[in-house]
Amino acid sequence: MQLDDVATRRADLHEDFERAAQGLPPRAVVRREDLPAATAATLGAIRDTLARLWQEVRWERRHFETLWRLAIDAVRLPGNSHMPLARREPCGCGQHGHGGAVAGAHVAAAPTPRQHHFWDCAVAKAVVAQINAHNPGPAPISQAQLWLVQAPPGFQQCVWDVVVMAALAATEHGRVRLRGMTRAAAALEIQTAAAAAPEAAVAGAVEAEPDLDEIPPTQLTPPQPGVHPVELACARAVADFWSRLMQFAQLGVPQKG
Repeated sequence: MQLDDVATRRADLHEDFERAAQGLPPRAVVRREDLPAATAATLGAIRDTLARLWQEVRWERRHFETLWRLAIDAVRLPGNSHMPLARREPCGCGQHGHGGAVAGAHVAAAPTPRQHHFWDCAVAKAVVAQINAHNPGPAPISQAQLWLVQAPPGFQQCVWDVVVMAALAATEHGRVRLRGMTRAAAALEIQTAAAAAPEAAVAGAVEAEPDLDEIPPTQLTPPQPGVHPVELACARAVADFWSRLMQFAQLGVPQKG
């Protein structure tokens, strides 16, 4: 019974992921049976895709982790489905977590942390731009093609498998770096304030919420003066993307026989 519950929960999370990738309404808004038949038929394929990648792609498993976590909304992002009550942390790019955008009398719904950090954020866009710059197809890649590992025209599926995992892992690398630099800058401001008002700083530290992520000290290094954290995070994500692809290429072709 418990295993059945886990399998059902995972299937629901996979469907949420597929809906988000395709821009479909959440399950709470539109039931699966109420979707067009052709659209509903696309849901559920991610499970087989993940199984295929695990069996066919001979690569260090650390490169798989981001996609696996993303598919069940388990990347450590405050506010995602695994951490729904956690206080959302503003993104260092300045476009997420700073309040909703107002248009007339309506307030636009804020994107989920997963949507922002792995598609809308400047860091994610920098990695996607690298793919589009070398895209043999006629159109830019779509979110569904990236998240659901659907090879665009001009790409062989086996190549696209590796590109997707490298891109998502690199995006996560850049996200963590940007968060670290943002927190380092905030910590510097706190230290400056503490020097001016030590008693107030101590009181604030006592009331501070516990950190949800354990950040190694090396990731809490602020950028050099004059270097914008977002630009640096984008550059690091792009470098990480190409580094992963080069590492895979160096593995060579397995010998048969």
